[in-house]
Amino acid sequence: MKILPGCRVREIAGEKMLIVKSEGTVDLTKVVMMNSTALYLFENLKDCEFSHTQAAELLQEGYGVDGQTALRDSGRWIDSLKDAGVILD
Repeated sequence: MKILPGCRVREIAGEKMLIVKSEGTVDLTKVVMMNSTALYLFENLKDCEFSHTQAAELLQEGYGVDGQTALRDSGRWIDSLKDAGVILD
């Protein structure tokens, strides 16, 4: 899977947000709030194809969580970005 190109992180009022611009003639820009863990995954995976396992490995390396927790949490991150239309399968 891959994160849509053109997504940008912005800080607004101290909060990190992922801005996803629409490509049509109507402005359907989306804003996705991101905590520090979501931002960590986004920054490390935004420019490459990745798998659920690779995202989980990043969580294990960056946060020292066990494999099962990493798989669960990376799956939730992936699902939320898919729901927002940010990840392409």
